[in-house]
Amino acid sequence: MAIHLDHVSISSPNLLYGAHRLRQESTLSFYDGGHFENGDHATRVFPLGDNTYLELNGIVSAESVADPKNRPWWYDKVRTVGECFTGVGFRVDTLEELEAIAKNKHYTIAQAPISRVWPNGYVMRARSAPSAQTTSAKGLPNWYWFEDLPMHPSGQPPFSWPNITRPDGFAWIEVGGTEKQMYDWLEMPVGSVPFKFNGKPPGVYGVGVKKMKGGEIVIRRPSATEH
Repeated sequence: MAIHLDHVSISSPNLLYGAHRLRQESTLSFYDGGHFENGDHATRVFPLGDNTYLELNGIVSAESVADPKNRPWWYDKVRTVGECFTGVGFRVDTLEELEAIAKNKHYTIAQAPISRVWPNGYVMRARSAPSAQTTSAKGLPNWYWFEDLPMHPSGQPPFSWPNITRPDGFAWIEVGGTEKQMYDWLEMPVGSVPFKFNGKPPGVYGVGVKKMKGGEIVIRRPSATEH
């Protein structure tokens, strides 16, 4: 089974300002990743190269999350603390591989795909196992399969601004928890993913992004898993 590092997520109480600030801070560029089909979330996507990306999510419909049952697991933390890292995702090449992971983790893949509507009307669909609602809240990764891989979020052109840095994939991802806990969950060889362990509670705390011309960009935020 081929498993690929796919993306890291940040969630923000202010999607527009959060994307602007992250662009200025990192010199990385983004594009409008559209809104989730239910209308409550929207996203800005920072392609990082090497078929990976950083996504910045935010609530765009206060009405949709008025009922606490409809709120994402990170809602209260982000509303109180501000921007937080909210997950890391891996990718598989086939639905059969995702189904095998779901079976192994005793999880049923949701019948409806995760659907994100881009500004041009294209609907990007993906399935996940287990759901981010159940894994990311514990500081553990989950897995995705994208129905239309050529339209993967990492491969879309970002907006053009002056003084933008061209990235070349993740250099490292700083996480809490233990090495054993992480790799036992992933069922991958220790050291096969560029994780750096900081001894804090499980979750994501920072990323290093390689620059195309050498060096790296460091992005840090609290983890939404911290209490």
